[in-house]
Amino acid sequence: MFRTTFIAITGSVGKSSATACLGTILSAHFPTNWWPGGPNTRTVLSRIVLSTRFRHRFTVIEVGTRAPGALRRAAWMIAPDVVVVLRVLNIHSNSFPTLDDMAAEKAQLLSRIGKRGIAILNADDPRVMAMADGCPAQVRTFGMSADSFAVADQVSAEWPQRLTFRVQCQNQSAQVETNFAGEHLLTSVLAALTTAVVCRVPLEQAAQAIKTVQPVPGRMSPMYLPNGACVIRDDFNATLPSLIAGLEFLAKAQASRRIVVAGDVLDTGLTVRPRARDLGRRVAKAADMAVFLGREGRLAARCAVEDGMTQTSVRAFEDLREAVEFLKSELRPGDLVLSSGWQGRHMERVTLSQLGDIACWMERCPKIIPCEMCPELKLVPFPPCAVSSI
Repeated sequence: MFRTTFIAITGSVGKSSATACLGTILSAHFPTNWWPGGPNTRTVLSRIVLSTRFRHRFTVIEVGTRAPGALRRAAWMIAPDVVVVLRVLNIHSNSFPTLDDMAAEKAQLLSRIGKRGIAILNADDPRVMAMADGCPAQVRTFGMSADSFAVADQVSAEWPQRLTFRVQCQNQSAQVETNFAGEHLLTSVLAALTTAVVCRVPLEQAAQAIKTVQPVPGRMSPMYLPNGACVIRDDFNATLPSLIAGLEFLAKAQASRRIVVAGDVLDTGLTVRPRARDLGRRVAKAADMAVFLGREGRLAARCAVEDGMTQTSVRAFEDLREAVEFLKSELRPGDLVLSSGWQGRHMERVTLSQLGDIACWMERCPKIIPCEMCPELKLVPFPPCAVSSI
């Protein structure tokens, strides 16, 4: 596979979006092997590597970790020529108690890169930039910092506007328009553009390709409902950094009502009840209405009321089907809903049920695929007459 450049993308958040952007850009110019929005287990990584053919000029692989040593094994499996590191955040805190522990794990992906390789690092994250020390490969940086290899400015992402910004890279510059919701996805898009330029794609052409990239399902992906409301689905991985970014996006958004539908939150460092209280307080600062799901939903709702929300604007449901019926009667045109939930609970079913009847209401599910890709969901869309009455 000496003809193929293997590109590995890692980071605490934004990997799937960066992979989608870079895969789309490179595919428009070269034979490229990449898989959109899937899991990044060792089995999947093996399949991506084995699906590479001699005709492929690039293979783009999203690489994640859940336990120490996973990225070192991935580095030996992939032997990447280019490594992209996005951000280091408090994710999988049971395995990585501190940010330094997580940074050390992410740095392991650089362990197999040689002098001919390229490390593409986020200049706005000090822990990522520290990975340049001792790295034998060439280093290219991206970020808002003026001395970065690729610099972004004029960033705008206030809903209903999508993420736009200007990027400058050496003697090239381009205006970038995306379909992404939220300023926090700038890191993923900018990393993809930087990598594309390193791979000899002109910046202007790379920016044009970005316009065609759609959000990865479950990662701040908009879904318009028949009743006129819009749901921002951030239900793939309900970590605290993702929740904070989603609430910041919602607080700045322009909408008739800003609504949060939230379940449990991961990686807070808190036990169950304090975690629920923290969730309620955070939601109260960003939303006009809140729907809390799960066993501790009532506690989260009570804390949201204590922090300023009215009793009538807060609901709590332990059964997802009760939440579905409430939202069917409550949502109306102009509403913007942020749906946040842990994928293990598959709370995206609350959103999908606004489109039609579904068959699966399993409380816990081990599958790590979006519900809409699962044959057990059996979504039966509402007939037009029923939709108009919702």
